[in-house]
Amino acid sequence: MASGQAGRPKPGDGEIVVSFKSKLPVKFQVPEDHFVLPSTLARYGLSEVVNRLLSFEQPVPFDFLIDGEYLRTSLAQYIQDRKLASEQVLKLEYVLAVSEPEQANVDQVPDWVSSIAALHTVPSPWFGAVSYDGVVRVYEGAQPKLAVKLSDEPLGKVAALPVEGNKSSLLVAACKDGSVRCCALHYDREKPVLAGRPTELRAPAASTAVEAVAINEDGTLLASSGWNPDVLVWNVEAAMFPAPDASSSGTKRKSTEDHASAVPKFTLKGHSQVVTCLQYGERSRYPYTLLSGSWDSTLRVWDVAAASCVCNWTVARVVTSFSTNCAMPAQIATSHEDGHVSLWDVRAAPHATVKGALSLDISTGLPLASAQVPHRRLASQVAWCPVDANRIASAGHDGRVCILDPRSPKMPLQAIHVGKAGRNPTKLLCLAWLSGDALAVGGSDGRVVQVSLGHSKVPDDE
Repeated sequence: MASGQAGRPKPGDGEIVVSFKSKLPVKFQVPEDHFVLPSTLARYGLSEVVNRLLSFEQPVPFDFLIDGEYLRTSLAQYIQDRKLASEQVLKLEYVLAVSEPEQANVDQVPDWVSSIAALHTVPSPWFGAVSYDGVVRVYEGAQPKLAVKLSDEPLGKVAALPVEGNKSSLLVAACKDGSVRCCALHYDREKPVLAGRPTELRAPAASTAVEAVAINEDGTLLASSGWNPDVLVWNVEAAMFPAPDASSSGTKRKSTEDHASAVPKFTLKGHSQVVTCLQYGERSRYPYTLLSGSWDSTLRVWDVAAASCVCNWTVARVVTSFSTNCAMPAQIATSHEDGHVSLWDVRAAPHATVKGALSLDISTGLPLASAQVPHRRLASQVAWCPVDANRIASAGHDGRVCILDPRSPKMPLQAIHVGKAGRNPTKLLCLAWLSGDALAVGGSDGRVVQVSLGHSKVPDDE
């Protein structure tokens, strides 16, 4: 390794000139200089170089980006793939490498865990998990706090809206019997967790399973859909979420036999197959919209004020779930039945009345940004971290949780097996972000698991 003193150093055969930069604290900064390195080096060899320059006694693993993308080949291969001149200086940004994920069991339930939702604004110590036994279970960290029987039939996707300054949640769950189950939860560190009487929403003559539900951020609208591909939009009424009282604390409550006196506000028609996922647009980004994904290989955007479809995007594969990022430029991640996870750019004009928001309409484009195959079987859910635009998690029927990053478009940053591996692995069905470095995961083995992420440990200050 050599540095230039009088002008830029010249690489020889099998060598490349690089420079290093980092946004890490001062103790991680290396000299601003050019270095001639073997072109065979990849991220592990480069990490050794940076550690040598920093003189750390305990090596710290680093990762490297070039032009905003993670380096996943040797330097020589990178130069060759992009047809760059070997004399060109490669500017490498180094960051702390993501550490190996760790998992911890939270609970074992008697049936498949079908969906999980954070109950607070992330970071959230509270989360709920619903399962095929018709029960929603509430957890604080790794501690089970309450189980509420919502139905005698299996439950599907769940959605939750924090209210009252994160002291309560409105929870809605899709049910295989064609209904939507609603429940209000109240929790406090110093008091028993309380659940209001569960209620049931059912459209007239509904008989097919509901697969997806959503609630908007001001708690005025619900949406539901499933094997009947029509999307139903409901006005939220107080009777749907009876307030908890002291008599509702305990380990389990039976679901109500009463039906809430509500009918859908309107029906949105357009999907031709099962609707697997629904999400209301955030008021600050996609106001007055509802997004949906389907087995018909489309994403749709609905104007909830006009009750009409304003975007119909074809994504080439069955959509099992989707998630939006938390930053600009706007992107959407989709998961698919063949194990793919795709990232899409949202190309939309600014909203006419909401500053900083986008106007999703017929002119909005959805070009593909990247696609990879992190799962060998169906990818059941993808979730963009709500507090970190560079972290995406996916879960699949191959038993793997994968941590993706838009800057690594060809492969996950990390992957971890949860549950049984081998030829018949645990089918992971769901996950939810609890913080920027923690997930809750569930699947076919009935386990609720927390997966913890992080960065490499750094040396203590001397």
